[in-house]
Amino acid sequence: MVDDKIFAVLTGDLVGSSRFKTGEQRSKVLSVLKDSFDKIEPPNIIASRFTIHRGDSFQGVLHSPEEALKVAIIIRANLLSKSFGKKLRLDARISIGVGKIDYLRDDQVGEGEGEAFRNSGLELDKMKGEQHITVKTPWDEINEELQTGCALLDALINRWTKEQAEAIIYHIQGYKQEDIAKKLNTSQSAVSQRQGIGGAWAVHLFFERFKLIVKHKARDL
Repeated sequence: MVDDKIFAVLTGDLVGSSRFKTGEQRSKVLSVLKDSFDKIEPPNIIASRFTIHRGDSFQGVLHSPEEALKVAIIIRANLLSKSFGKKLRLDARISIGVGKIDYLRDDQVGEGEGEAFRNSGLELDKMKGEQHITVKTPWDEINEELQTGCALLDALINRWTKEQAEAIIYHIQGYKQEDIAKKLNTSQSAVSQRQGIGGAWAVHLFFERFKLIVKHKARDL
C-alpha cells in the first residue's frame, strides 16, 4: 500500500470523440485535452501525471483528494471553452474515485491498483445520459451528498457556452474579473455576466464544500 494514505483517481473519456473524423481534428482535440492537464495547479498535487490512452480516455492521480472536484471542473471548462464549430461541442465524462492505493507508478498510471482506482473505474462505467461528473469515496455517509451535488453541477456545466466556460475557468483559477477581461479582450461587465449566468458562485461553493468534507474524512483515518 502506498503510505496508507488517501488519493483521488480521475478517470475520464471524451464525449462524442468519434465525431472528429480527420487526423487533424483528432490531433487538435488531444492537444486541447493535454492543455487542460497543464492548467492543474499547483502541480505538486499530482501523484501520477495525467495520461491519455485508447485515443480518447485519460487518467491521473492526485495526492490531495480534496482538490479532485476542482481539477475535474478545470478539465471540463477548458474543453468547453474551445471552439470546434457550432455542432462540435468538446466535453468529457470524469469519474472521481477516492480511497487508498496499493500500487502506483508515476509514469504508468494505468498500471495502478487499489480502492481509489476501483472506485473511479466502476463509477465511470455506470455513468449515463447527461451525467458528466461523478464521485465515489470510501465513506457511504457522504457519497449521497456528493452525488447529489454532482448532479446539480452537471445541470449547470452542461449548459455553459464557450464564453461562459472561458470566464469561469479563470475564476476557478483565482483571477479577478478585470484580469479575466484583459485576457479575453472584453469588458469586465461581460465577464461578470458570463460568470453570473454560468453559476460560477454556485460552482465555487460546491467545490469548497467538497474540499472541506473530503479533507476532514481523510484526516480522520
